[in-house]
Amino acid sequence: MAQVRAVFQVPPKAQDDLFHDVDPPKHLAYVEWFTPFSAAPDQIHGMYKVSHSMQSGVRESSVVEISSIKRSVHLFPFFGHVAPRDWTASNVLQECKVFYLNPFSDRHAYVTMY
Repeated sequence: MAQVRAVFQVPPKAQDDLFHDVDPPKHLAYVEWFTPFSAAPDQIHGMYKVSHSMQSGVRESSVVEISSIKRSVHLFPFFGHVAPRDWTASNVLQECKVFYLNPFSDRHAYVTMY
């Protein structure tokens, strides 16, 4: 599981240098990875715990083909007894350290039902 941070194309001038004898991908995404899901869901609410995947204190990231992205997921920030007042919808994915993956909300299914 990863957070998409940017979607981009390789400029035509750079494509020959990067993709010698293969067709370049149309669109790429810069993503930051999360850890694998916890081994078992939480016994109380049935959600799996995840956090940002870190390597030497830096978030692990990659560039992937956009076609490898399958679907979105719904994350709940884990904040204990009180949610920090400075967390907003715009910054919670950066500020929060631990999340719960909501397995009960499948946004992909909403699209395919209609």
